[in-house]
Amino acid sequence: MPTMFDDVDAKCPFFQSSGKRKVTCEGITDDCRTCLVFISQQKRDLHRRIFCDAKYENCEVFRILLEKYEE
Repeated sequence: MPTMFDDVDAKCPFFQSSGKRKVTCEGITDDCRTCLVFISQQKRDLHRRIFCDAKYENCEVFRILLEKYEE
């Protein structure tokens, strides 16, 4: 799967990779992945800067996936 050059900037522990308009994270089970597909590359870039690269604790996907480990 192709990844973007900025994948190295991701701080979120659940981040796996990204493409021009998508972000792939760990899945809710070990047998799947969570994929966010954005309507534009600009929306994807905004999500990456705000959540994946910085304040990932505020991301809805992060909070859902964190519950896997808190049980």
